[in-house]
Amino acid sequence: MSSFHATFQTSRPRTSRAFTLLELLVVIAIIGLLVGFLAPALSAARRNARTVVCKTNLKGLMMAVSMYSDNNDGLIVPSYNSRGVVASITNPLEGWAPILDRDHYMAGNREFHDNPFACPDTLDIAGMAETQTGDNPDKPKGYMDWPAVITISRDFATTIPRFGFDRIIRVGYWINGDNPLGRPESFEQGAFFTGSVGYGPNLEGRIMKPNLVADVVKPSQLIALADGLYAGQQESTRLGDRNSRIGYRHPGGVGSCNLGFADGHVGDVTGDRFPRKLGEGLDLEQVRRENLGSGPTLYADPHRSLSRAD
Repeated sequence: MSSFHATFQTSRPRTSRAFTLLELLVVIAIIGLLVGFLAPALSAARRNARTVVCKTNLKGLMMAVSMYSDNNDGLIVPSYNSRGVVASITNPLEGWAPILDRDHYMAGNREFHDNPFACPDTLDIAGMAETQTGDNPDKPKGYMDWPAVITISRDFATTIPRFGFDRIIRVGYWINGDNPLGRPESFEQGAFFTGSVGYGPNLEGRIMKPNLVADVVKPSQLIALADGLYAGQQESTRLGDRNSRIGYRHPGGVGSCNLGFADGHVGDVTGDRFPRKLGEGLDLEQVRRENLGSGPTLYADPHRSLSRAD
């Protein structure tokens, strides 16, 4: 009997103890704290991932620009082809992105995602809808659709079927191009990475020609592409500058801008270090310091361009 009783006693099921309300609240609080600690890290990881995609875009675009030059006798892709000095409804501008798309060097679209011509952090703002960005620091972080009609008061996208431009490309990158427009203006041929080929005649009666890869003196330092939109305004590249086209979309102190250089590599620069060209009352020696050192430069041949400013 005693043996059977002992066996019966040890086989009785044990009852499990349920969580109390207080214990559940403690677990929920701990989970909330963990989420609070992890959320900033996850947000930073997402930002970093978008930055990597942006640099990958720029790397691919610089490869496309290089292939264009290889197939066009060393010519750099125009920021756009101009016909005269004035753009109008009857004289739209096609732009460097539609040129690369049409000629099958890099396919683009009118979307924000899966579009190599737009940074993943591009804001849903038509930055040049009124032809300038003004004082709004968010507009350079937006986009511009190309080809485009640019008038005195506005711009808008259009296709140009007669030249093979059958679709609109959304562009969220700035190209370092000399782009006078609207009236005859003086220009220095080949001063920057590219330009508005065909612009003119200017005040001296010249027509702007394509720039040549061979004329770039410091390709590893020459800025070709950057976060931003459209082109030009190289004298206004800092955060807060009126009508700046540079979009500081990425974190990094005062904001960081990703760059594609003429030799094909990519990098970045903060909002207080982007070089500027002469203009808007900038001091010559300051512009020399910004462009003649070991950092990025806007000038294809900075010594030549800045020595002429004496």
